[in-house]
Amino acid sequence: MRDPVKFGLMTQLQMPRPWGDNAEVVSYQAMLDQASAGEAAGFDYFWLTEMHFFEEIGHSPCPDMLLSAVSQRTSHIRLGFAVMLVTINHPFHIAERVATLDVLSNGRVEFGMGRGSTPYMVDAFGVTPNTSRSIASEAVQCVIKMWGHDEFPGHQGRHFNLPARHVLPRMVQKPHPPLWIAASNLATYEHAARQGVGVIGVTRNSIEETRSAIRTYREIIRSGDRSGWIGKFANENVGAFALTCCHEDDRIGRDLACAASRWYNGDNDVGLNRVRFATAGGKDAVVAKFRARTNDQLIEDGMAIGGNPDSICRQVEQWANAGLDQMIFVVQAGRLTHADAVRSIELIGRHVIPRFASRSTAAAE
Repeated sequence: MRDPVKFGLMTQLQMPRPWGDNAEVVSYQAMLDQASAGEAAGFDYFWLTEMHFFEEIGHSPCPDMLLSAVSQRTSHIRLGFAVMLVTINHPFHIAERVATLDVLSNGRVEFGMGRGSTPYMVDAFGVTPNTSRSIASEAVQCVIKMWGHDEFPGHQGRHFNLPARHVLPRMVQKPHPPLWIAASNLATYEHAARQGVGVIGVTRNSIEETRSAIRTYREIIRSGDRSGWIGKFANENVGAFALTCCHEDDRIGRDLACAASRWYNGDNDVGLNRVRFATAGGKDAVVAKFRARTNDQLIEDGMAIGGNPDSICRQVEQWANAGLDQMIFVVQAGRLTHADAVRSIELIGRHVIPRFASRSTAAAE
């Protein structure tokens, strides 16, 4: 029997111009309200990205601070980094800040890690494409060891020479939280499986494009080969995030979701898009992929999730049939407003999430 689909929300704190007064204050408050609404509506996860220097595209450079604020507005929704950049954050800081959030939230952290989706973000911190992979690998190795020992025994490596220390506070989740990596490219699914971690994909890749990658992920992570695992246990989980708008009017919901998806995927005049899609073939390739499809084709291919609750149920079911464990909705991006986001959260909570819960109950009986 297939496990029930989980539901998540994700935000990058996108802020297209023009901006009003105190625009970031308004945006951050909206994010907190959406997280609270998500928990009340029955969502399982709330995810935040770490992005630097991306004006309009992502105003969330400090996800640990933002998720700490969310932790005080909520009581049970899981709080996810999607992702924290382990190339530019010092291992001691990573271990301390993630553990602090775990304490504040009473053990609700999901730790997603990444190297940075574009050199534009990380080269400002002195990280180059030639060093990012080895920095990330060494940093994660150190962080896992810090969480697993009452006293970190120290480390001497290529990038870090770290003394023995008591790294505080201690994690609530032992020996560490569930581990994830982001996968904008389908080849990363195999990489995630060999590391024994969950994968957060993006619906820039269609359902059909993603189906075989999920199958490969399952085969590898279940193979019994633990030699490449970076954690103490496997987190067999496949999530994917989609630009989403749920509306009482099916046509309006579809069109709003597709407009947001096109904006999110580079079809706009934001100058920084020229460097944003470095690992996805470049802006022109990404935009062309979306322009080649009508709105209804984007919905059919699962590259945007939109419409009324019945339509969204059908779209989620298609992703679930492809092997997805968690459907992650991005309900506030592009030109979608806070009101659009709250309406989507409430409608999905009222009409979509319960249907999948009831299907699971029925199957168990």
